[in-house]
Amino acid sequence: MHKLLPALIGFRFSSSGRKTMMSGFISKASAIGAAIGVIAILAGLSAMNGFERELRYRVLGVIPAAEIYPVEGEYILGVSEKTRILAESPAVAAAAPEIIINGLVSAGGVYKGVQVRAVDPQAELEVLHLSPFIREGSFLAADNNSAENPSPENHSPENASETEAPGIVLGSRIARKLGVKIGDSAEFLMAAQKASESRDQSGPRALSSARFRVTGILEIGGQLDAAVAFININEARKLLDLPEDSANNIAFRTADILQAGTECMDGARYLAQRVSAGNLYVRSWMSVQGRLYKDIQMIRSILYLALFLVISVACFNIVSSLIMAVNDKRSEVAILLSMGYSRLAVMETFAVQGAISGCAGTLAGIILGVPLAVNLSEIVSGIEHVFGFHVLNQNVYFIGFVPTEFHWQDAVYVAGIAVIMSFMATVIPAIMASKIKPARELSGK
Repeated sequence: MHKLLPALIGFRFSSSGRKTMMSGFISKASAIGAAIGVIAILAGLSAMNGFERELRYRVLGVIPAAEIYPVEGEYILGVSEKTRILAESPAVAAAAPEIIINGLVSAGGVYKGVQVRAVDPQAELEVLHLSPFIREGSFLAADNNSAENPSPENHSPENASETEAPGIVLGSRIARKLGVKIGDSAEFLMAAQKASESRDQSGPRALSSARFRVTGILEIGGQLDAAVAFININEARKLLDLPEDSANNIAFRTADILQAGTECMDGARYLAQRVSAGNLYVRSWMSVQGRLYKDIQMIRSILYLALFLVISVACFNIVSSLIMAVNDKRSEVAILLSMGYSRLAVMETFAVQGAISGCAGTLAGIILGVPLAVNLSEIVSGIEHVFGFHVLNQNVYFIGFVPTEFHWQDAVYVAGIAVIMSFMATVIPAIMASKIKPARELSGK
C-alpha cells in the first residue's frame, strides 16, 4: 500500500474539485491536444500503410521488379536459356522474356500512344500478378482456345478476320478512349526497327501496322491504365522480323521486392557467371518507380515528427497545468512532508497527476482514432460523394482513391510516444513541488 500511495494521492489531486478555472481548462486542453494528435497520426499512418500496400499490389503487380535489357536497337538471342538460368538464381523468384515496343493503338480514327509489352503469357503471369486486374475478357493465354474453337457467332465471314487476328490486352483507359470492347479490332502502329534493317539507317521510317483483336481489358486504377498493353511475344517477333528465340528484355521478380535494387544485381551476376550474355544492362523498379516508395517513407517520417510536435504542445499545457496545481496544493504538500512523506514521493505524486492528462488524451485518441483509421477509405469516399470532388486525381497519382491499412503496432508506437512524452513533461513541475518547505508554508510566511 505504501508503494501505491503516491499514485493514489496523485489521482486524488487530479480528480479534486478544488481547481482554479484556468488550471482545469489547461488540464482538459492538454488531454484534448494529445487525443487530436493521436487521432491524426493514426489516420495518417494507416493511409501511408495503404499507399504502400497499393504500391506493392497494383504498381509492382503489373511492372517487373527488375529487368535486364541490351543496348538500344539490339536484341538478346538465345533468350530462353538465359531466362532459365536467371530464374535459377537464389535472388530471383521468376523470369520471363519480353519485347517492349512503343507505338500507337488506333480504332475508329482515334489514336493513343502505348507501350506494348509482348510476352509469353504463361511465363509472364509468374512474374506479374495481372490476373486480379483483368476487368473483362482474359489474358493472352486464352487466345489460342478462342482461335481454335471459335464461338458460333464468329463463324460468319464478316467476323472471320477478327477471330483470326491475334489478341491484345488493353488498359481500361486506352479501351475507353478508343471506344473498343472485347472482340473488337484495334490496329497497332509502330516505327520500331526491324532486325533486317541496318542500324545505320538514317531518316524517318514508315510506320508498320498490324491488326489485333481485343481479348482482355486491364484495369489497375491509375496512370498505367492509359499507357500499357500486352500482346503475344510470337506476334511481336513476326512484326519485327526477329529470330524465334529472341527478345529485347528479360523481366524478373526478385525474392524480396523491397530489396530489388541489390537482388537484381545478384541475379545479373549469376547470369553473367554462367553464360556469355554480351553487353546487358540491369535496372530495378526502384530506379523507375522508387520515388513513390521513398515518398511514402518520407511522409511516414514526417507524420512521426508531426506527432512529436503536436504532443509537445500538449505537454506544454501539462507543464502549465501542473505548475498551477503545485501552487494550488502547496499547503497539502507541506502537510504531507511534515507527516514524513518523502520528497521523492512528492515528485511521484505530481508525475502521476500530470501523466493522467496525457494518458487520458492518449486513450481517447486510440478509442476514436482506431475506427477512423480502419474506415478511412469509406469515410473519405463518403466526403467525396457529398461534396463532389476527388482527393486524389487518377490522372496524377497511381490510384484514384485514399487507401487504408491499419497496423496495431502503429497504435502501440503512437500511444507509447505520447505517454512517455507526457511523463517527461511532469519532471520540472514535480521537482518544483518537491522543493516546497513545510515550515514556511504552514507558518503562513
